[in-house]
Amino acid sequence: MDAVDETLREWRSGQFVYGQSDCMLSIGRYLARTGHVDVTGKFVGRYDTPEGAMAQMEAHGGVAGLMALAGAELKDDIPARGDVVEVLYQDESGMCGIGGICTGDAVALRLERGMVEVSLRFIRYRGVWHGSR
Repeated sequence: MDAVDETLREWRSGQFVYGQSDCMLSIGRYLARTGHVDVTGKFVGRYDTPEGAMAQMEAHGGVAGLMALAGAELKDDIPARGDVVEVLYQDESGMCGIGGICTGDAVALRLERGMVEVSLRFIRYRGVWHGSR
């Protein structure tokens, strides 16, 4: 079992809680597990709503800014197993991004309603970062 499998097992069995175990903090913990700087202490307990999470993301430069904060290296290639991927989606405010983990041919995302995996064929993404150091 590798870091991807361990992380996904945690996501499936744990609860999504803003400011404790949301998508941003889940990616941060995964990055720490794979040798990156653990930046989750800067965020845990500082918000408890979706709006609070978005404010933290915006204040730190979005997914790309948080990846840089953790020391993750931007990759100029297609996602591979273990890489962090910024998946794009459209909501009422426009185009947004959420971090996920490449599982090989799909990307796993931790959402309020649970963990989902979406085939790479069906997503648009804006950035890929090496999953391990």
